[in-house]
Amino acid sequence: MNYGKFNLIAGFTGLLLAACGGMALGLTFDQFSVRNGDHIMSVARFYLREGHSHGMPVSFFNLFIGLLLDRVHLSNRLKTTCMVLALLAFSLPIGLVAKGAAGAPTDFPPIGMIGVVGLFGAAFIMLIGALRIPRA
Repeated sequence: MNYGKFNLIAGFTGLLLAACGGMALGLTFDQFSVRNGDHIMSVARFYLREGHSHGMPVSFFNLFIGLLLDRVHLSNRLKTTCMVLALLAFSLPIGLVAKGAAGAPTDFPPIGMIGVVGLFGAAFIMLIGALRIPRA
């Protein structure tokens, strides 16, 4: 089974969506939000921007997982777990965008923490697989 296929598809889709989000942020930039030489940004727009800027590295992370997962020495169960954890990493930018779209309420659930756990878990499993690769 090609475990990395789902991560490759998710990575390229995430890059496309994050780039579209960045263009939307750029097109809706308020030229008059400057006070005393400082750019002023609402908290909601801050979270939308963070969703865009976290979406790109999470997408690249999934691309790397997709390219390397089938090459490391892991059991099929660990490869499946790594694939799912890397996909769960998208919860981080999705949670940030959702909080920004909701107006950045203080009691918003921490959806992004699922993504942080997924990212760390997938990276840890890939480290184990990389350490198991025999020397040539």
